[in-house]
Amino acid sequence: MTDAELLSRHAPLIRYNASELFLPTSVDAYVRQCAMWEITPAGEHEQVVGHGELDLPRLAEVGQALAERSVYLRFVEHPFTRWQYWAWRRDGHYARMPHASRFANVGLSTRVIDAFFRLSLVLRRRLPKGTVSAGETRYRENMADAPHCTFARVIRDAGWTVCQYWFFSAVNDWRSSYHGINDHEADWENVHVYLSPDDDGVLVPRWVAASSHDAEGDGLRRRVDDPNLTWEDGHLVLFAGAGSHSLSFRAADELIRVDSPRLKRFVNWSRRAIALLTPWTDASTFQEGLGIPFVDYHRGDGVAIGPGGDRDWQIVEISDDTPWVSDFRGRWGRDTGDRFGGESGPTGPRYERNGLERTRWNDPVGWAGLQKVAPDPGNGDIALSDRLNEIDGEVAAIEAEIGERRTRARREMVQAQAMDIDTTTAALARMRYTTAREEESAILQLADARRRLTAERASIVRASVEGLPPTGARDHLRQRPIAEVCPEQTWILRAWSAVSTSVLLAIIIWLLVGNDSAHYWLGVLVGVVVLVGVESAARGRLGQFIISVLAVAAVVFIVIGFLREWRITLAVVVGVVALYLLFENLRELFNR
Repeated sequence: MTDAELLSRHAPLIRYNASELFLPTSVDAYVRQCAMWEITPAGEHEQVVGHGELDLPRLAEVGQALAERSVYLRFVEHPFTRWQYWAWRRDGHYARMPHASRFANVGLSTRVIDAFFRLSLVLRRRLPKGTVSAGETRYRENMADAPHCTFARVIRDAGWTVCQYWFFSAVNDWRSSYHGINDHEADWENVHVYLSPDDDGVLVPRWVAASSHDAEGDGLRRRVDDPNLTWEDGHLVLFAGAGSHSLSFRAADELIRVDSPRLKRFVNWSRRAIALLTPWTDASTFQEGLGIPFVDYHRGDGVAIGPGGDRDWQIVEISDDTPWVSDFRGRWGRDTGDRFGGESGPTGPRYERNGLERTRWNDPVGWAGLQKVAPDPGNGDIALSDRLNEIDGEVAAIEAEIGERRTRARREMVQAQAMDIDTTTAALARMRYTTAREEESAILQLADARRRLTAERASIVRASVEGLPPTGARDHLRQRPIAEVCPEQTWILRAWSAVSTSVLLAIIIWLLVGNDSAHYWLGVLVGVVVLVGVESAARGRLGQFIISVLAVAAVVFIVIGFLREWRITLAVVVGVVALYLLFENLRELFNR
């Protein structure tokens, strides 16, 4: 089977959201709408090639000539003004996402942290306002007829045959349209299908992997028999995130928690402090890092592109020798200079932003954590047989060494006993005794190693006869999932989650400026009780909150009582304990 036939046979079917503005497109159509810019050593942005003057051959030519410089493509020449933006919305071209609330899926402390993140956007170099609306208009008017392309290739490595598919979109509008983490011009996503021969020598899929935010290694891939995978006529079905185009194996609104390495230590302390101040929260859900909540909407209720879908892919084969892949190392979208990187355009399929080749390009097997997985399940018998031979050799070597050390130990002991009868050689005897004990200790360690090898050998022999124990399709997923399915939320919780952060900030304002009031602490107490009480009621945990409040009140009264009348307070506490023990003992008695 040729590479083209393999790529066609295993191409995925991707379902997009009904509100998606930027479907996968042709890079040639995109490049023809772009200009190329350079960031000079002085930090100035200068145009190198104007809009309408680029195509793929020209892109490769200029990219090769400026390989050592910082260059990027700019899709949107002039972002929309405020009036143009409102006209665009009035005409109904913006994304509509019903019943979407990311704050309803996270706790109060996470909403507070998110507020600081959104404030940081004011100071960051973001994609200019009006870029998404202008980009959507440019895309709709000039690229609507462009084919839906997947740029694909076949890689053979470490016994695996990998079908790799790349998908390009003109704009990532996750932040502007769906309250996600970022916006940027251009977006690249990819899917891998890992094949190996069956008993008849026919290449069949064993694993699949798809790009999904910060997932890496084992967390990227799924075995083909994973119950959460969907297949249609032998083609993997994936669900693209609205605006982000991140690929998921399931149709669901997924909660993504984004960590920032720059702020990790500070935020970890902040989250611990908040957890201590809100003991009624579920500590088992506590996560390290920034944990800013974003929802990726993988609803799949829109266009389906791929075999058997509403539209099909135009498969374009690429390789290391494809000029625009190998020669252009710059960014495929506007470079805003964002220090966090999220608001600047990505680089192409082959190169990272530092100019090095992407791991997923030059080592797709290692990228998905498959270097340790044999492509042929039958190779397990060979591996077991090889290990048996190794164990037999190691055991023989250990037994030979034990024999040698046992002989030395006995010789040293006999010589020590012979010299121990004469005072002039007593010191030498003690040295011989010490050497004999050291040899005996080494023999014990070798014997322990032999026991472990013997136990391993018995397990391998049993597996050789009975076969390896079956492994679950999801056993390799040891790490915490990067995305969690968002449960259904009531409208009350969605409304409260939208205003709760501002209520908390109002309480903080009262803490700062209300100390002159005679009702200062009463106001603080009422504010906290109302804030947390409404939060608990909205989440259906009002009873748990009331119990927590009563427990805290009891502790406070006990502390105050000990400070004022410790004898009476202690007597009351002992009396309560006595009544509790009496109740438990009587219940046990009557139960008998």
